[in-house]
Amino acid sequence: MRRTVLTTVTFVAGSLLLAVPAQAGVPVDAVRTRVAASAIRTVPCQPGGVSAADKSIATALRPVMNGRRLGSAVTGYNISCARAIVDAVRARGLDQRAAMIAVTTAIAESTLHNYVVAVDHDSLGLFQQRPSMGWGRPEQVVDPGYATGKFLDAMIRKFPGDGWRTAEVGPVCQRVQGSAFPAAYQPEAHDAQLVVNRLWAQEANPVATPSVPNAAPTTPAKATGPFQRSLLVTGTGQGPADARHDVSTADWNGDRRPDLVVVQRSGTRSGRTELYILDGMTNFKRLLLHTGTALAPTDDRHAFALADWNGDSRLDLVVTQRSGTASGRTELRVVDGASGFQRYLLETHTVLGLTDHRYAFSVADWNADGRLDLVAVQKSGTQSRRTEVRVVDGASGFQRYLVETGTKLGPTDHRFAYSVADWNADGRLDLVAVQKSGTASRQTEVRVLDGASKFRRYLLQARTALGPTDDRYDVSTANWNGDQRPDLVVVQKSGTASGQAEARILAG
Repeated sequence: MRRTVLTTVTFVAGSLLLAVPAQAGVPVDAVRTRVAASAIRTVPCQPGGVSAADKSIATALRPVMNGRRLGSAVTGYNISCARAIVDAVRARGLDQRAAMIAVTTAIAESTLHNYVVAVDHDSLGLFQQRPSMGWGRPEQVVDPGYATGKFLDAMIRKFPGDGWRTAEVGPVCQRVQGSAFPAAYQPEAHDAQLVVNRLWAQEANPVATPSVPNAAPTTPAKATGPFQRSLLVTGTGQGPADARHDVSTADWNGDRRPDLVVVQRSGTRSGRTELYILDGMTNFKRLLLHTGTALAPTDDRHAFALADWNGDSRLDLVVTQRSGTASGRTELRVVDGASGFQRYLLETHTVLGLTDHRYAFSVADWNADGRLDLVAVQKSGTQSRRTEVRVVDGASGFQRYLVETGTKLGPTDHRFAYSVADWNADGRLDLVAVQKSGTASRQTEVRVLDGASKFRRYLLQARTALGPTDDRYDVSTANWNGDQRPDLVVVQKSGTASGQAEARILAG
């Protein structure tokens, strides 16, 4: 963590605004000399950039904001960054005070700018977090969702018993950040409260769903159609889980009923990546398998799937490692299910370069050649400025593309989960996009994009019976009731009434 609050230069209304931390004790002339008269490079905080709503809020708040760091210089870009922080807080299931503390910190640290060039040591992003101090990789700490999550993790850890809820805002910020200028935070709490009050009162702007400006919240009418009816609502045999646990479904024992698959990346008794499989026939109450695997501890750079790689009718564990690989490329490992996941069937690099949190992975037989292919969905940062799909050919050892295409979806973000399934039974895999929050309907929504059209048209756009969900929820698709239509499996890993992970299946 940086030891000082970053002093920034921001252009406002054609003039140069020099933002100075409260009581920082740094002479203005010295700051001008050190930072010079050019703005530090930033990146957008929202996939779609600054919205009209962001600009409107900035205009409305400008006369009443009086902090020393931001104050009346607030812009739509600043509001878009605050919105990203608020969205991340909501996704954690935390309250408005947590959002106010986080936004206060970001105002003091970066004046709500997502900086990608380090000025003070290697500090980056909204919270000026330092990769060298363990806050994450450079590309992670400039992701507002990731950065806010790390800030909240530290706040909760350093204030056991939820002490942050009652402590004064400035000292909470200081305890997390460890700044050499602890008095810099409290003066920004007033402005942060104004911003959060406005953002908290409305749902965040949807990424790909049009919304009606200033629409009053409404209770969704009862609806018929896909994902409106629950096939199962149950507690499971899995205790509370967290970000270390990856949850999906697969038919492990061949009884034509999807089972619940839980991969625990780290923090296991065995010191290895561990696998739990819970029996679908018992509504996920009975444990079919719990084992350590050939994999050492893994982390959020790894994506997992269960699929039959070698045609022995036993499901294998397919592991995609996005970055941190010896080859400098995205790598893939397949761990043999028939060996109890104790030996590798495959270890290889792929045609994909290094990937990151913007990529979602799944495996499926795209071209019906009997070999599993790797499906990579890039949510943002694409040349087409749309969500893009690449399918990497398993028969080539993952060295060539079968498909590279933009989709009908604009840029998406951490609120979207992806899978592939043959939705319309045409023999072509379709892309299922689940938007957990930030929707116009204020419900979790599903879009299915037609594989036969290279994902250029929708087969389905539907809200579900679920309200907004967050990163405590893992979603996947499976044919639960044997009607040959993919159903939506939603697992809430923590924060449940039962104290266990809970599953809900919505009929497709």
